[in-house]
Amino acid sequence: MEEIRPVSIDDIDEVVRIAALSYPGSNLLGAESRQRFAERVRETIENDPHVSYHGCYRDGQLAGIMKWYDFPMNVLGTPLLTGGIGLVAVDLLHKKEKVAMSMLQGFLSSYRERGISLVSLYPFRVDFYNQMGFGIGTKVHQYKFKPSSLPFVGKDKIVYIRKEDKEELSACYHRIARQTHGMIKRTDREWDRLLDVPEMIVVGYKKEGRFAGYLAFQFQSAHEKNKLVNNIEVRELQYENREALAQLLSFLRSQADQIQRIEFTTPDEDFHLLLSDPGNGTDSILWSIYHESHVSGVGLMYRIIDVPGFFRQLSHHRFGSETVNVKLTIHDSFLPENEGTWLIKFVDGRPEVGEAAESDVSVELDISDFSSLVMGVVTARKLYQYGQLELDAPEKLPILDRLFAVSEKPRSVTTF
Repeated sequence: MEEIRPVSIDDIDEVVRIAALSYPGSNLLGAESRQRFAERVRETIENDPHVSYHGCYRDGQLAGIMKWYDFPMNVLGTPLLTGGIGLVAVDLLHKKEKVAMSMLQGFLSSYRERGISLVSLYPFRVDFYNQMGFGIGTKVHQYKFKPSSLPFVGKDKIVYIRKEDKEELSACYHRIARQTHGMIKRTDREWDRLLDVPEMIVVGYKKEGRFAGYLAFQFQSAHEKNKLVNNIEVRELQYENREALAQLLSFLRSQADQIQRIEFTTPDEDFHLLLSDPGNGTDSILWSIYHESHVSGVGLMYRIIDVPGFFRQLSHHRFGSETVNVKLTIHDSFLPENEGTWLIKFVDGRPEVGEAAESDVSVELDISDFSSLVMGVVTARKLYQYGQLELDAPEKLPILDRLFAVSEKPRSVTTF
């Protein structure tokens, strides 16, 4: 008999054991590490209303674990409650028994039943979750540049941010999040985790008594035999306006005397334009003469788990300004209840899930590609060119592009 249900306090030792063996790189096998992790699990189960541990039980025994999150997210300017899943781990004795598949199906069905239409995760393997209907999210780009490559305009309004500034810092972050597609509301616990790290240095741009941007970073050794040579690893850079950004970058520029390079990972596709020398130190040349400036990666993935529900929840959002009836056919073999054909009526861009009526264009695609499309990660034109989107009237592609266009691709700094 198989059952997906919350883990109890009595199961904590099994949760720790399964996690330790599934993620050996996390160093949870040692007694002290296991104890600290067990305490975190207990504290979460007892005190965190937004996070829960669930397990796959087979004949009463825990065969796999996962961590569920309730995430208030800015989705195209609309605040939505979304779901997240992490720490998916299967007991070594139950590998290749479809435990992970059972857990994912249980997660998706549970959140769909709660009326949630969108979930997300960080994949341990992109292809594994893509086959389960998750669409690839925004790429990030990792730069490693010299501090002297940054512009300098002044840093007179940069101050240290300490734990007593948490409320003001949180207010700054949430003002930014309310204006940023894809960003997730951050809890007090998450701020504590950031501000309690001894190695983490946080500075902010403060003007007229209010933070309008901040920078969180750590030092990294850059030479195994010379402790005086260090790099800076930027963990977060958030700003409300150009002045805040300029001063925070000026602060980083001012560290050039002791810092060799700055490592900065960002979804900003144009960041290299800020740098006088965007080279990352490899001195590699791409054909024919293109200087390597950064490496890119994919990570956060999105999945729509209730197609008509998603459009209903975004009924006040304007998908462009088109008035058009779209016959939408979605394939979803992993979550069959989410598969089907719907008529989405857009009136001046606002969607309405309609009854059978004559459509202006018929569109057909897989749920993974649809999820990336409606989140603004990829255009309809690209999906059509790649053969991942079918439509009965290719000349209507510009309409679809305008419907799902975004000013900025979704971005998030929430890890889970």
